[in-house]
Amino acid sequence: MKTYFIFAGEASGDLHGSALIRSLKAKAPTCRISGVGGVRMQSEEFNCFINTEQFQVMGFSDVLLALPRLVPLFRQVRDHILKLNPDCVILIDYPGFNLRLARSLRKHGYRGKLVQYICPTVWAHGKKRINTLVDHYDLLLTIYPFEAELFADTSLTVQYIGNPLTEAISGRQKNSDWYKEAGLPSCENLVALFPGSRQGEINRHVPQQLETAARLKDRCPEVRFVISSAQECLREPIIKEIQKSRLKFSEDVFIVSSEHSYDVMDASVAALAKSGTVTLELALHQVPTVVQYKLTSLNYFIAKYLLRLNLPFYCIVNILQKDEIFPEYIGKTISTDALADALHQVYCNHFLRDKVKQGCVELNNTLSTASCSDLAVNSIERLF
Repeated sequence: MKTYFIFAGEASGDLHGSALIRSLKAKAPTCRISGVGGVRMQSEEFNCFINTEQFQVMGFSDVLLALPRLVPLFRQVRDHILKLNPDCVILIDYPGFNLRLARSLRKHGYRGKLVQYICPTVWAHGKKRINTLVDHYDLLLTIYPFEAELFADTSLTVQYIGNPLTEAISGRQKNSDWYKEAGLPSCENLVALFPGSRQGEINRHVPQQLETAARLKDRCPEVRFVISSAQECLREPIIKEIQKSRLKFSEDVFIVSSEHSYDVMDASVAALAKSGTVTLELALHQVPTVVQYKLTSLNYFIAKYLLRLNLPFYCIVNILQKDEIFPEYIGKTISTDALADALHQVYCNHFLRDKVKQGCVELNNTLSTASCSDLAVNSIERLF
């Protein structure tokens, strides 16, 4: 009977982890699985050691501020794994934490199998992380097709399994009455706003997103806006920002919980979203999207002068397609005029919308596989 410890330090990892647990249990019903997970993983046969929410941070500066909380959690997780001594530890994404955890586990004598599920962005920055992966891990599971090439000259076993989001989206059951449950009068002429899932992102993005939305409504009075709120605790801060804006709450703009995020994407004509995994989810739903990410001064300094990021694109959709499928606006200062013009174009310009949707279809064809989780489990089982 194999024992597994799965670590998911953020909401996307919790989603991937839940699918992985189902596949592991389908292959080996008697295996024991524990670890760090959120509500999705806890809904499976999973013994939760610590909740994912305790680890959630975003951005370089947020990580620094969270260190007094993360360092004790790091030691707690590491010591628990060493005491438990599972056959296999699967670390999902969350690279800054997980690479250090893998190194520390090996240093303190853990000899079981170590798997990294989702490759760190070594292609963007942190190429030294390649050595850490090669030295300490047994298997790297990648979700983008170009990543395996980066490890071609190393001894690490690397397996491209497709992108788990394609599995999550294609396999879900749609809810045609979601808008009634969310209090919307209809699901027509919707534009989705995705400001982020952390308080810092709400502070940086919501005011500008609301002003951008108001300017679109000036041009297109029929439009309604839906904001996806990842956590219930963020609802009140978002409402306060709406009340300061030119839009009316529960008339022009509505807030829905993250459980309806994919329903919102299904129904939306266009979207304005912060850069991150959500942009890939929107592309897989074929929603023409404007991408925004406002950096703090510290994050801008770190990205420009320490990490020296200089990529042709920063949105993952554009990186994968090697073209600007989604207009992206990322930096310390972002023009609201530019955002409003871009959002108006993806909402109204049918030629542009068709072009964007075609790019999304091509991306979906590139990433689709039969079952990412099953492929991941097959690769993990080959380690034994």
